[in-house]
Amino acid sequence: MSASKISKLRGVRRAHGSVEDYEAAAEKLEWRCIVVDGTDVEDKDAFLESCDEAFELPEWFGMNWDALDECLSDLDHEGAEGVLVVWSGWGEFAEAAPKDFAVALDVLSGAVRTWTREGVHGGMVMLGGGPEADVAEL
Repeated sequence: MSASKISKLRGVRRAHGSVEDYEAAAEKLEWRCIVVDGTDVEDKDAFLESCDEAFELPEWFGMNWDALDECLSDLDHEGAEGVLVVWSGWGEFAEAAPKDFAVALDVLSGAVRTWTREGVHGGMVMLGGGPEADVAEL
């Protein structure tokens, strides 16, 4: 994945490639790269745990959708010019719990929109296969 292609990323996109390629592209841009590992995530609780770990959420994080939304909206971007969220292995969650997956996607998309309004470049890519989702390709 080229850094120039990532630099134009806005919003949420489905993509192909390896996590390592996206991490390298983010590093070239001096962006923060956050990897949400969806491997073996089949329900809401497992997804929230993976977000807690990936985003290094505060201790008060309540392991629910509203708390995730609040934490991500207030996320400190550590002075980075941009943020790239890489959600790998999302397909398993989407197939196992489609309603919770839709909420998760909505929360993450909302966070990306908030960051954009705050002047933070970047967005989120969903790596790997999965069921049809209303997300454009990168």
